[in-house]
Amino acid sequence: MSTDQEKSFTATLKTRFGYPHFPGLTYGRTVTTPRPDYEIFTFSHHLDVSNYLFLKPDVTPDALTFYFRCLDDYYTLYIFTPGEYYYRTISREEKDFLNSYSTQDGDQTTFNLLNGKGNIITLDQIDTDTPTIRIQTRSGALLCAGRSRNKRDPKVGTFVRTHSNRSAGALDFKLNILQRNVPY
Repeated sequence: MSTDQEKSFTATLKTRFGYPHFPGLTYGRTVTTPRPDYEIFTFSHHLDVSNYLFLKPDVTPDALTFYFRCLDDYYTLYIFTPGEYYYRTISREEKDFLNSYSTQDGDQTTFNLLNGKGNIITLDQIDTDTPTIRIQTRSGALLCAGRSRNKRDPKVGTFVRTHSNRSAGALDFKLNILQRNVPY
């Protein structure tokens, strides 16, 4: 596999639920929220979601800038926002939530970008006429707007999940491409 610089780019994202953010980065502290799913054997009904990816309408559009690094037709999503999370990757944890991970932590989740017909596309097929894209993991799980017991925590927003049965539906992302052909 080779890195395809001509297909790598930086961008911000937007959905109908708002802009992506990490509560820990947005608020500068540890953030907890009620557990989104019922778990029988748990000692706490709250979950530290500081490193979980959320969507929220009232965060700034550039709260997170992503570097989409292309390898063949798969993308690794790096966080390009200056600060504590700089150059971490977006990866799926053992369940179905997306978190930020240090690149030294090992395996990172890779993603495909999909057009409106569900076909895999890369940067060379995205232009100003591409209204939205969908993002799926290498295993084929689409990024979805999370549904939870706590319908919508105004402090953090809407979870980004991959488990379709625990989600409100697949997310359509609008890309704001800042730079094309970005080297690694």
